[in-house]
Amino acid sequence: MSSKNVEKKGTKLEVMVFTDPYCSWCWATEPMILSMMERYREQIHFKYVFGGLIKDFDDFYDPDNDIRDAAATEPHWKMVSERTGQPINEKLWEDIAPIRHFSTWPANIAAKAAFLQSEEVGFRYLRRLRRAALTERKIISKSEVFEQLARETEGLDYKRFRNDVANGTAKSAFLEDQVTCAEWQTWGFPTMLFYKEGADVRHLTRGDATYVGGHRSMETYDMVIHDLCPDIHEYEPRSEVELLADYGPMTERELGQVHSRTKEEELAVLEGLERDGAVARTERVRGNVWSLPAKDESANVA
Repeated sequence: MSSKNVEKKGTKLEVMVFTDPYCSWCWATEPMILSMMERYREQIHFKYVFGGLIKDFDDFYDPDNDIRDAAATEPHWKMVSERTGQPINEKLWEDIAPIRHFSTWPANIAAKAAFLQSEEVGFRYLRRLRRAALTERKIISKSEVFEQLARETEGLDYKRFRNDVANGTAKSAFLEDQVTCAEWQTWGFPTMLFYKEGADVRHLTRGDATYVGGHRSMETYDMVIHDLCPDIHEYEPRSEVELLADYGPMTERELGQVHSRTKEEELAVLEGLERDGAVARTERVRGNVWSLPAKDESANVA
């Protein structure tokens, strides 16, 4: 994530994002998050609040979607993928099903540990957790999994990360997020609270803030942003190569949203770049993850 998105200088709008690394609708909303980051850049600042979707799956029930077990979650994830165009491997829930007292909390705490280092590192690690869980069929609540993903994350201090998880620092920060969720009565994800920079977040007025629950279209988010900040400037999106260099691996659905193209239109652009060797693809269920080609270290060897 570009430093432009975490610097307060020039910020006009704050966005409190209530989320969970396992949440399929949050993953489906990533195209819009990335589009807002690219379109408005330093003018918009995102603050992540981790809600902890499932404390104990043995006691869990989602009345909105009638989900109480892994068997019900699997088709729900498939539906989200088919409806939104984001690649999702719902078979992860076949791996989770035998686990007693499965919880998403360890993954939330791991994400919080990364955000304690910096917002840029935290965002990059959260993206890595999401891809691992939703496209790579990895149980990111397992310490050996989220620790390996931390090692892979550019800029993350692994020793500090592991200490903050082990000594309870990250958990304490996560529990503070739980208090924030309770204050806003927000337990469904994604939810975003948009408010003008400088406004008192505990005493917001209708003219200062807009609360947006659930997965929404880009048009909805744009309308909210322009209603709150009529003078906000819109930047032209950068090229695919520049976006991948800044935000890391992205799906064609995400890149397409940034460029106001359909998933199919964006795929055609990416395939052209792939033929030129400018980008590389990793095939996933119902889509691909795109990245910059790996550097050939042998070229630097005399």
